[in-house]
Amino acid sequence: MRIFQKLALAATLFLTAQAQAFTPESGIWWNPNESGSGYAIEIQDNFLFVALYVYDDAGNPTWYTAGTFLEGNALFDSNLNYNYNGTCIDCTYTEPLVIVGQRGPITIHFRTESTATIQFEGAVKNIERFNFLLGDEADKMLGEWQMVLDFSDTGVAQPFIGDVMLFRDTFIADGIKFVDGCRPENTIDGFCTNFALNNHNITAHYDYSTDRLYVTVEDGQTNGTYLIFDYVLSVGLDHFVGDVEVHEDGFYTNIFYPVRGFRTASRSFVETGVGPAKTTQSTKKVASEVRGLFSMLNIELPSKDLSSLSKEKQLEMNKRHEIFDKMRASKRAR
Repeated sequence: MRIFQKLALAATLFLTAQAQAFTPESGIWWNPNESGSGYAIEIQDNFLFVALYVYDDAGNPTWYTAGTFLEGNALFDSNLNYNYNGTCIDCTYTEPLVIVGQRGPITIHFRTESTATIQFEGAVKNIERFNFLLGDEADKMLGEWQMVLDFSDTGVAQPFIGDVMLFRDTFIADGIKFVDGCRPENTIDGFCTNFALNNHNITAHYDYSTDRLYVTVEDGQTNGTYLIFDYVLSVGLDHFVGDVEVHEDGFYTNIFYPVRGFRTASRSFVETGVGPAKTTQSTKKVASEVRGLFSMLNIELPSKDLSSLSKEKQLEMNKRHEIFDKMRASKRAR
């Protein structure tokens, strides 16, 4: 029976991997409907260790553990060890007893960086990484994020470009919650200068219907044309994966490049450190010097006609572009 379950999971994971690769996050996980129990998951390279703090049939707290290598990047399949007869907190230490595999099989199927399905002892539960204080999908973006953009499809010799996004606050426009920020002038100070806000402004919005974060970045000039970077991201608590479309304002290219990013400065740092809300004048830069990241590739901006895509893909692109158009309209009206 377990072999068939693994085959079904493997098929699901294969299809998921075709759509998008991701890395599950280490941390405290839980089922929001079962407060009081949880799962401590630690991932190092492709090895995963999990400790379950749950309860037995009598309601007594119980620890189970398991550890093995992931299959692919998203399937954990092992057996639960039963741990008992441990040492009390202020007693002389004696090694606890462990019965390896005593509680049967356990599988964890990661769907995204921070969501998964766990199965053990006949139960199947949806779990997610516990968000202690980062807030909702918009608030949790506050802080600094760095990422790598992959332009290898363009055929350039050096296709990888780094970028930085600093989210400083949130605002409501037309009843929609947005995150505001900039591409900062450096990664040391942790704040948005007036120059960065005026020339490399960033606006983000989380769309619950698609379960994605939409981020639009004013990139700058490439070959005399002012470009925009539009990101669509699947975001965990510490990192994200998705793609970016580079285009002129109002003229979409329908070509997308992979991107992966991670948090590099906390919300507390940008709010209470130097503080991104405490804008300051840039030292010497002027608007005529604004050049975009895309200019580093030294290529013409490629594009693809929407009619060349499948009907399903056209609908997806129309939805995507509609969200970005509304975001920019709300931003201009603010």
